[in-house]
Amino acid sequence: MNIRRFCILLLLVAVGSGACAQGYFCVRKDARLEYIRRTVKDGSIEWRHIMTVSDVRSSGTSSQVTARSSFYKSNGKRLYGSDITERISVDDEGNVSTDLGTVMVSFIKARTGLNASAGPIRSVLPADMQSGDILPPISGSVKLGFLTYTLNVLDRKVLHEETITVPAGTFNCVVIEERKQESGPGHNRDVVNLTWYCKGIGYVRHDTYVNGVPDTSEILESIR
Repeated sequence: MNIRRFCILLLLVAVGSGACAQGYFCVRKDARLEYIRRTVKDGSIEWRHIMTVSDVRSSGTSSQVTARSSFYKSNGKRLYGSDITERISVDDEGNVSTDLGTVMVSFIKARTGLNASAGPIRSVLPADMQSGDILPPISGSVKLGFLTYTLNVLDRKVLHEETITVPAGTFNCVVIEERKQESGPGHNRDVVNLTWYCKGIGYVRHDTYVNGVPDTSEILESIR
């Protein structure tokens, strides 16, 4: 068999086995990504974030991924009472869809121990993002008893492509800018985010700005 026929055969096997394009999230079961978030003003550690891909299942033409995030203070103690759960769907074209409602409910449970409720709040990262693309806004709310917390992510756009080097390595990324507004009793936040996403990994760097001033920067330290 010559080389050309062999390559064609490999391609047909890949297509027939349901191989799908890479998206902007890690879908390797048991992968462990460690981040450190620092305040820009003085470089102090705000938290250490360890995200583990705990489950990956095929469902039709997509993969259903569950990721769990643990947060730790600079002294090594847990920041919250439990892990925060994230559920992600990656279709056969590599488009990534995340239910932020699940994330917000899990966050409230981890932080307060109380049970909240939310409908689906869908966040989408297309596989074919290019500079100048405008992404759909995100909007939804979470209820905790008689309290309502709202989330709006606006002005989402792809700024450019960029290769960056962080402690975990060098990555080819797209950079997305968005404005994130959170509001509710005792919690109001309005920030601009810049996030560097790499295919097959997810986010490599995440910066926040408050009133145009750099506030925090979270960077991928290691992946295994």
